[in-house]
Amino acid sequence: MDVLRRILCAMGRHSGEWSHPGSRCEMVRVCAVCGKTEERGRHDWGAFAPAGGCDRVRHCLRCGATDSWPEHDWGPWLYANTEFNAPQVRTCRRCQISERTTPTYR
Repeated sequence: MDVLRRILCAMGRHSGEWSHPGSRCEMVRVCAVCGKTEERGRHDWGAFAPAGGCDRVRHCLRCGATDSWPEHDWGPWLYANTEFNAPQVRTCRRCQISERTTPTYR
């Protein structure tokens, strides 16, 4: 069994438990077979909360980092004009930002 674990370590498949050594979001693992130390970051995100307009913000419960995400309330797709190859446009009902498609042939 020890030979199999060493082969897995040679392939980069290390084993061991991840731990948080401090209050930050960096996680550390020491391989139980070869002793190699690996590090990675992983946030513990809270729920998204409104931040004004269409922006939604969430905070990491451990380190306080922020992440934002827009959540638009899109209206229906409408043609921009009456031309034959007019693009379609839709507008957000909250922040009035608009989004358009490439020209379509109808």
